[in-house]
Amino acid sequence: MLSLKINGLVIKNIITWQKTNPMPNVTRRVLTHSTEFIVWAVKGKGWIFNYEILKELNPEKSKDGLTKQMRDVWTFPVVQGKERIHDENGKAIHPTQKPEKMLEWIISGFSNKNDLVLDPFCGSGTTCKIAKNLNRNFIGIEKENKYIKVINDRLSKPIEQNLFDTINYL
Repeated sequence: MLSLKINGLVIKNIITWQKTNPMPNVTRRVLTHSTEFIVWAVKGKGWIFNYEILKELNPEKSKDGLTKQMRDVWTFPVVQGKERIHDENGKAIHPTQKPEKMLEWIISGFSNKNDLVLDPFCGSGTTCKIAKNLNRNFIGIEKENKYIKVINDRLSKPIEQNLFDTINYL
């Protein structure tokens, strides 16, 4: 957090990703890690917060069914099933692949169409894939060759239609 401040960034929120299906702790000596943190930091005055889009995306509704303001705890399962990328032996390619829906919320909530999205730890390329699907420009940085191939494979596929195409963007 200090490095963000030194570089002129201000933390607006720390979002907690609560995993509904965390991996069990095999050592049986500590609690199971069931959360991760997403730091939303900005620099300067031109930052984006798409309040109405985040309200629309929020699965929580008021008693009368109206949209509610998004909170800073988001509940998503760890990636499994068809979304999980596997190698030719059926093993998960990347140990920390993030849920696409969670990246849709982040990118939709904190950027506009044609904005630039940076993922400095690209991993399996989920951020780049979702940025592409949501009509954002993106830069993904990854040092592991085995993951770069996965990222390139994901990005070479056609853009997927998603529910955000129906949202009225600002």
